[in-house]
Amino acid sequence: MKKIYVDCSYLSEHIELNTGIQRVVRRVIENLTLLSKENDFEVVAVNISNSQFKKVEISDLYQQTKLDKNDHNPKEDFLQQFKNYLKNLYRAIRDLIAALIPHKKVKLFLYAPKEKFGLRYIVELIVVKPVKFIINQNKKNKTVTNDIQINKEDVLLLLDSTWYMDIWSTVKMAKENGAQVIAVIYDLIPITHPQFCDNFLVEVFKTWFSDSLKYVDGFITISDTVKKDLISFLKTEFKDKVFDKKFDYFLLGSDFNYHNIKDEIVRDELKVLFEKKSTYLIVCTIEPRKNHLYLIDAFDKLWEKGFDVNLCIVGRVGWKVEKTMDRINTHKLLGKRLFHFADLNDKELQYCYKNSKMLIFPSIVEGFGLPIVESLMYHLPVLASDTPIHREVGGDKIGYFDLDDSSDLVNQLIKIENEGIPPYLIPSDDYKWQSWQESTKMLLDKMKKMSKE
Repeated sequence: MKKIYVDCSYLSEHIELNTGIQRVVRRVIENLTLLSKENDFEVVAVNISNSQFKKVEISDLYQQTKLDKNDHNPKEDFLQQFKNYLKNLYRAIRDLIAALIPHKKVKLFLYAPKEKFGLRYIVELIVVKPVKFIINQNKKNKTVTNDIQINKEDVLLLLDSTWYMDIWSTVKMAKENGAQVIAVIYDLIPITHPQFCDNFLVEVFKTWFSDSLKYVDGFITISDTVKKDLISFLKTEFKDKVFDKKFDYFLLGSDFNYHNIKDEIVRDELKVLFEKKSTYLIVCTIEPRKNHLYLIDAFDKLWEKGFDVNLCIVGRVGWKVEKTMDRINTHKLLGKRLFHFADLNDKELQYCYKNSKMLIFPSIVEGFGLPIVESLMYHLPVLASDTPIHREVGGDKIGYFDLDDSSDLVNQLIKIENEGIPPYLIPSDDYKWQSWQESTKMLLDKMKKMSKE
């Protein structure tokens, strides 16, 4: 392989996102760049939407960019400080109104996600979107189209989430030039569990796989569980079109060692909730399969029994979660024992992992379960739903609860609060999951193997 062109089409257009796939794309590109120096290949991040290859600077995949600690840009610093000031002002005004007018409908309006009509929806429509439009127009005016010629010895790695994007005309160009095309597959949830997904996603996901078989040479999944599911699905759905495809898997990494990110601060309101009470953590996008309602039900029972514990929900608001968000935003203990943060930076997420009592992960179905290994790397005990993928990732290092028995998690948490965390759930000091560099090396080795076959 002379060059590896890494698709980051979705991330490059949504750099504000920092959940599962976005974290993976950033880590893999970073570490492929490091590995390229000793493996004699070049890494080029690209946007491949709309029938063209556009080179993307790795530094542009982050909201805050600082390649060197001595690289000081007063203008950037001022803009970031002003942005943080506006965010804090918005939260302060919203919380003040909620305190002055403690009415259920008022809270629903104030804390509604931006996808639903409410205060944030109005602010996004009137203020945020116009400002973003102006900024993006300025960026487009400054953008120089890069002439990229993909050759026979090159690889196009489809790493990003491009289900909704027009990528195949561009992929076709690479394929016609003799490049090998490898796709990373995170899960098959829209196919295996469509009830948890937006109907449009289910359709475009199926179409994506149908189109992929025309151009993709090999599929690399993020777990053995997903690999088996993928092979079964493709052979059942597409039969003869699959016989010449290659399949393999790698495992994700777990460290937070960003190379291209500014120093960040931990907001005071986050620190406060960890000071006195036992604080339990869940990290993931809020969407139906993540099972937040199950978790809130469990903590409601703990609070009813008088247990002085916090539940900290970290994750952006996803889809089909109107009921969940109404439950959170109108909860009588919101801001007291129940907390939701949708926009934590990496330093704040690290702070949560380091200072929580335990991670609770009640997800119904996953492709990997990245928060599990991230937690263990910070020696944070984990309780997760008893599913095949959690067993693959967590093994005997974590505890499990039965989703079919609603009292199982409650009883385990009561025992933990009364007797402490069982020794077998406390990660050992020498516990180690592979780093993102090791994970990326594993991916690279699988890519090399596919290239030789």
